[in-house]
Amino acid sequence: MLSVSSRRSFVVAGLAFAMLSALPGCATLEPEESEKWRESQRSVLKARAEARWGALIKGDIENAYMYTTPEYRAVVNLQQYKGKYGRVLDWRGARVVDISYDVPTVATVSVEVTYRVDLPGAGGKLIETQKAISEKWMYKNREWWYTSN
Repeated sequence: MLSVSSRRSFVVAGLAFAMLSALPGCATLEPEESEKWRESQRSVLKARAEARWGALIKGDIENAYMYTTPEYRAVVNLQQYKGKYGRVLDWRGARVVDISYDVPTVATVSVEVTYRVDLPGAGGKLIETQKAISEKWMYKNREWWYTSN
């Protein structure tokens, strides 16, 4: 037989589960044309875009490849993808500066990328500069994926 404190624990756990089950799915919002959806996804998308760029900066092309859509990976294998990212530029940093939504499941992410390049006529000196890059990201299967521009 259960003690009074054990029965109370079961009752409290049951009530907590019932209350949590009744709450609307805040963490699992479905894509919709609303500010609530866009705001809920902004930090998620920013983190994924910056993580992808972090992998590129480290030269971890295999990890960066995993941010591409599953459909892209079905057509372009890792070796082909690696060939696309030769180290002509020395990427130094990247940060998301803006996110805009074309539709609830497609976003344009503006990334400011800092890089060094050896320009002809610079006497072998690396020039560090910045450039804004626009990327398309697609929400599918509850995840944001980078799509090739």
